Amino acid sequence: MDSTYSGAYGRLKVARTELLSFSTIRGFLSMGLDEITRVLSSTVYKEDINALYTLYKNPELLEMAANRRLSARNRLSLFAPPPAAADMLKAYMSKWDVENIKAILSSKYLGYSMKQTETFLLSFRDVPVGIFGGNMTREDFNVLLNQQGVEGVAEALTRYGYGSTVLQYIENYRKDGDIAPMLQALDRYYYTRLFSSLRFYLGSEGPLVRYFKEEVDMKNFKILLSGKDASIPFEKLRDSLLPFGTVILDGLQSLYSADSVSDMVSKLTERFDLGRALERYRETGELGLFEQSMRSSLLSRYLGILDAQSLSSGAIFSYIFRAERERDNIRTVVTGKAYGLPPERIEELLVGAE
Repeated sequence: MDSTYSGAYGRLKVARTELLSFSTIRGFLSMGLDEITRVLSSTVYKEDINALYTLYKNPELLEMAANRRLSARNRLSLFAPPPAAADMLKAYMSKWDVENIKAILSSKYLGYSMKQTETFLLSFRDVPVGIFGGNMTREDFNVLLNQQGVEGVAEALTRYGYGSTVLQYIENYRKDGDIAPMLQALDRYYYTRLFSSLRFYLGSEGPLVRYFKEEVDMKNFKILLSGKDASIPFEKLRDSLLPFGTVILDGLQSLYSADSVSDMVSKLTERFDLGRALERYRETGELGLFEQSMRSSLLSRYLGILDAQSLSSGAIFSYIFRAERERDNIRTVVTGKAYGLPPERIEELLVGAE
């Protein structure tokens, strides 16, 4: 047992009381955006809403408040682990760096402008597309934003450790104008770094390793479901699939040999509750509910296990996962209401698991 976890556990135990319950999130379904804003202003989100209120109106105000709160919670989490266990948390948080880099590369590719505020990357419509919740600073991203085109960003990334990952695909980009291999390479880089950091510091990180392996499975299954729906040959999907999951490439290919999306889903029902998602797919052809359902199932299996690891990194990641789920659910409600979706449709898209 590492006693240096005890202080971190105490801080996060207090911070966890500030998280909203799932029933509170569901309550937002019957409210308008301004009423949701008033309710959140009576919670820890008051600070975020007050800081943004004079600059933005809903729905952007609520989206940015949710992002701002997650950034603050990420910073708290980064101070939680003992020094010897900090690498795994920094590796995990680098996913926000990767998401921001991908957003910048995509915007340069599409010819869109982006800018940054104190806490966010904003699209050309002032919609928050990324948070500064990782290891790179706002100044680092300002350097990337000031580069000319995809190639300029790729070259500038060399100073942040991502350059070699992206530059190996620059010649292909020059020939065919496709940035997809660069984006896929960044995902592989992230998971390579994450799994190399997940060493057994106390010997209790087994559930956390299994969680991330199953997260990789989930991402691979999403790719396969989309590919099957579009009738894309497996060979064209191969390079998009991530290693490190519990299902190796041969197993993924075997899964893809199913005759249809429905047949493929039937092979996944032992791991994920996909009944409603499959029903929605059969009704409308929409694939989005599969990802939400898989994530809900994954969190249902692991949050309780990680909660029980009070003097381990498991408890820290449990807090992080819950904070991320809260942010995503608030943004789902806000976006759904902004687009006029009925409450029952928005509720389907929420990530559950208390």
